[in-house]
Amino acid sequence: MFVREKTAKQGDREYTYLQLVHNRRVDGKTRQKVLLSLGRKDKLDQDRIDEMVKALAEFTTAKLQVIKQAEELDLEAIATRRWGDLLVLDKLWKGVGLDRIIKRHLEERRFSSPLDVEAAIRAMVFNRCCDPRSKLGTYRWLKRKAYFPDGEGLKLHHFYRALDLLIGIKEELERDLYLQLVDLFNLDLSVVFYDTTLVSYEGEGPEELMKWSRRKSYDFLLGLALTRDGIPFSHEVMPGNTTDSTTLKAWVEKLKGRFKIGRCIICADRGIVTWENLKFLEEEIPYLVGMPLRKFKEVNEGVLSTRGRYREVADNLMVKETKVGGIRYLICFNPKEARRKAAEREELIQKLEEEIQSLRPAKEGHTKRICELLSHRIKGKYLRELESGELVIDRKAVKEEARYDGKFVLRTSEEELSGEELALAYKELIRIEHSFRSIKSFVEIAPVYHWAERRVRAHVVVCVLAHLLERLLERELRRAGSELSVFEALEALEEVQAVDVVLQGRGYRLGTRPPAEAGEVFRILGMRAPRRIQEL
Repeated sequence: MFVREKTAKQGDREYTYLQLVHNRRVDGKTRQKVLLSLGRKDKLDQDRIDEMVKALAEFTTAKLQVIKQAEELDLEAIATRRWGDLLVLDKLWKGVGLDRIIKRHLEERRFSSPLDVEAAIRAMVFNRCCDPRSKLGTYRWLKRKAYFPDGEGLKLHHFYRALDLLIGIKEELERDLYLQLVDLFNLDLSVVFYDTTLVSYEGEGPEELMKWSRRKSYDFLLGLALTRDGIPFSHEVMPGNTTDSTTLKAWVEKLKGRFKIGRCIICADRGIVTWENLKFLEEEIPYLVGMPLRKFKEVNEGVLSTRGRYREVADNLMVKETKVGGIRYLICFNPKEARRKAAEREELIQKLEEEIQSLRPAKEGHTKRICELLSHRIKGKYLRELESGELVIDRKAVKEEARYDGKFVLRTSEEELSGEELALAYKELIRIEHSFRSIKSFVEIAPVYHWAERRVRAHVVVCVLAHLLERLLERELRRAGSELSVFEALEALEEVQAVDVVLQGRGYRLGTRPPAEAGEVFRILGMRAPRRIQEL
């Protein structure tokens, strides 16, 4: 809406008229509609115009009033950037001494500018937690979307240089950080978890790591170690064609050599279990491992045939013990999981029976559909083909499969802890699986775009450090009895923004009001919310 001047001729003279006009779109074209004719410009009564504006002012919106006040105050907003989540992450980062550890090792290598490198590493880790991007994306994020004063002097090349230096201090960083965490949190080291997962590449990666894996893609293998509290303290990056089970021996030897860990139980999933690994563990260190139910005859025929009642140790967890060949085994049973498995199998068998009924008559021979059913990875094990070519449900196979419903078997060399304690400890191994999901989704470790091996390895260090901060925040929330998840906490903290404004020629930073959830996080960590107004 605007005031338009329109000129009209009357005889030899020209007159200018004022009109209040509104633009609108009609059939994709701009059309003007005259809302009010104000009369000839030279005949207008200025006092009357003022009276009209004053009368209409009573009906103006708050928006117009704010704009008017802002114009009168000479107020201009310059930038809005996230602040609250970075403040909390900075508190956690410095709380465990990561800034001091990194700077010290950089200074020992006589690097001339450790402060810039530490700030670059910190910025990359924070970006992994908040808004994962490439290194170029991280640089832009830092300049445009995040309030991170320590990174104001950083350039794009600092991030790549920081990655090269970070991988050079990875071993020392893990060792010192581990000692710091033990000192600060009195970590429970009675059980140490270990597991592996594959991480995918995007495009061409370093040939040393990028190997054709069991997933039929080019990957590398990530091994991660956690304390019983779920705190990651060590990781290894290996070629993608590395077999999971071959990593255990080297990892245990490094664990004993690098970290001052006393007596502890190594807890690992069944994916790394081989007779060779079991023999090694028996000789080297106490262990608690999940055993494949079908792979070993000793487990399938011996352990699972153990008679006796289960003892309930937790919700949906029951345990009974046995010894086979002098080895201690725990048979664990989850009733809820057993019911779920049985229901799924019953539904599958019902669908298979319907499919069998819909097949062509047997006299037409071995059809393609019959071949597909028999070779199916899941359906095929429940089917049997008669001599006539007819398919039937293999009831013996169904009964055999039911033996495994809701069960898992543990093997251990530990004699001091009770079966209940060991079963609950192994149940916590789900933390490893959660950690891998977290690293690959929450901080988006994959896909990896770096082509140099050292930068791929450094990228993983950044992601693991981001996951450490996530775990530390989760630890503080749980200790305080908060029901907030890490995601919910960071989401609320993101709403705490830094708004830079210029007021009458002077710069100020305004902090937005924290939502209730963000205020709760600040209180739990013993922090104050950012000051509402700061002069720049």
